[in-house]
Amino acid sequence: MRLKLTLTLLAILLGLLTYIFYIDNRTDSGEYEDQRSSVLGDLAVGIDYLSIQNNATGQNITLQQSNNRWMLREPYLWPANEFAVQRILTELRFLERISSFETNIVSNSGVSLPDYGLKPSQFAIMIGRGDKRSTLHIGKPTEIGNNLYILSTDQSHVHVVNRSLLDSISVNLDDLRSSRLFDIAVFEATSWNIQVREDGRNLRAWFARNGDSWVFETPIRARADSEAVNVLLNRCLSLEADSIVASNPTDLSPYGLQNPLYRIAIESDQDREVLEIGEKISPDSEFRYAKRESRPTVFQLRIEFLELLANSQTMLRERRIFEVDVTAATTVTIERRDELPLTLQKLEDGTWELVVRDENQGIQTMDGDANAITEILQWLDELKAVPDDGFVNDAPSAPDLESYGLEVPEYTITVTSNRLYGKAEPLPELRTETLLIGDRTPDDRHESFIKIASKDFVYSSYNDIFSQIDNDPLRYKNRNIISLPDSTRIQKITIERLSDRTIIAEQTIDPAAETPSPEAKLAAVVSQLTVHSFHPEGFTRTVEIAGRRRPWAYKLVATVGTEDTENAITQLIEIYVSETTGGPLLWGGISQTNQGFRFGTEFIDSFSDIVFDRVAREAPEQPFSTKPLPDGQSTGRPSSENQFEAATPVQPSETTE
Repeated sequence: MRLKLTLTLLAILLGLLTYIFYIDNRTDSGEYEDQRSSVLGDLAVGIDYLSIQNNATGQNITLQQSNNRWMLREPYLWPANEFAVQRILTELRFLERISSFETNIVSNSGVSLPDYGLKPSQFAIMIGRGDKRSTLHIGKPTEIGNNLYILSTDQSHVHVVNRSLLDSISVNLDDLRSSRLFDIAVFEATSWNIQVREDGRNLRAWFARNGDSWVFETPIRARADSEAVNVLLNRCLSLEADSIVASNPTDLSPYGLQNPLYRIAIESDQDREVLEIGEKISPDSEFRYAKRESRPTVFQLRIEFLELLANSQTMLRERRIFEVDVTAATTVTIERRDELPLTLQKLEDGTWELVVRDENQGIQTMDGDANAITEILQWLDELKAVPDDGFVNDAPSAPDLESYGLEVPEYTITVTSNRLYGKAEPLPELRTETLLIGDRTPDDRHESFIKIASKDFVYSSYNDIFSQIDNDPLRYKNRNIISLPDSTRIQKITIERLSDRTIIAEQTIDPAAETPSPEAKLAAVVSQLTVHSFHPEGFTRTVEIAGRRRPWAYKLVATVGTEDTENAITQLIEIYVSETTGGPLLWGGISQTNQGFRFGTEFIDSFSDIVFDRVAREAPEQPFSTKPLPDGQSTGRPSSENQFEAATPVQPSETTE
């Protein structure tokens, strides 16, 4: 009987031990371990309200989440520093107990909550989700270890936790608020405006985004300098608040904010943010009082570009005159007052053609010079109004236009282009703009009045435009005056000095020679001769050299023949060449085609090597060489060595008479 009882008790004991070691132990670990070690558990999830009360200083900080962002509600209304708030929330989310004991055990042991700094507590953190609130009290640091005593939200336990929680909530109030004044990004802004009331002014500039560009909507509808607008807008959006002056003042007049001196309003598709700027903190201060329109808090602001804001109507205005991309022009017509127009038109193959109108010969066409035309197009494309005061009149009357010389302009330039400036994609149809150039401005003779015919705006521009614009066809004519086909070549070069009929050079060109002669090099240049510019009078019997009319000095005759020996055709090219006065200036002419022109450097170099005997000279050894002159070649001057000695300063004597 006793044996059976003993075995029964033993079986019960073994079952109990099995339950303790295998079942109960597994339940206490694993998936339930976080819940056992977490102080707040589910209370730390989804927090949207946070209040930190410092019982030592009496300061209370309240933060609340609204529209997915944290805002300071107390001691003043302000956007919170999201990083600082997230640090506190992370500490609460992962707040783990190191050890804990019940509060009733504390009272029974003779140690009270005040001994742990928990009654009253040093800090009280109230957390909430929706309408539910829970308070966590923070006490003193532990005597051993870098830990902290806290009182659970139901006040049933005292926990020992890491003191990193205390560090996260002990940040300065300024660190808990965001320093930025605007939340809108540059690319999000759809419009913004500037209002200025300082110094008796009442100015307003309103910008609206048009694709990638900005336009003025107020005070007039006009193009804005999009790059400059973006730079200023970015500077506005980067402004930061300095110290807080007043959290909720009842009177804004002392700060100059009852009627702000400056207002910057920026709008996006989702929001509108307004910054109001008032008086200086003191007459010599670089700080001003400011506030956001939607918040009562007044703060100090340092802003260094108020002058640019006050003059934004002119400083942010697009100074570029043409709206089309002139470099992509297909047709340009230049007409001077009382003269026939000249048209430059681009052909389908990309080359240029001149359309010249003549009262006697009618309409003529000639090949254009791509470099010369590209040069004038680039200049026109960069034509701008004079900075700051180049916007003369935005709504001129007929008498105004007459006074500017724009009723009957000095020049009229019509440009047709298939692209707008700054745009890569072509326009669906060609667009034409006509530039009118009027009189010089009375205040500055270096400036002239100009306008686009279809626009109201009158500008002033530097009148060096007159030195760039020319309606003479010779300015844009193709400068390649000789272009021999591949089947022909220059077989002989002859150069004659006309003053005494002396033949300076006469040589047959051998195309098979390994080293080309100077005459062969000259023949290669002449066979594809491109000149620097044309003389307006064409070919003349005399040419002006150094202010005096002189006869031609040389005649170059190039004998041209075909490669086909059976049907050989020979012709002569006669080019008259002037005397040179030095430098890259040498005139030429061809009587058969009635052309006078200025040679380019390639011809000047090749011609000079033959006629003017320009040969390379040995470079001097060294300046101030000490090498003595050869015997018998004394110049009567001291040698280099003596010169060096003579240049050595003489030391002054100790006494001076």
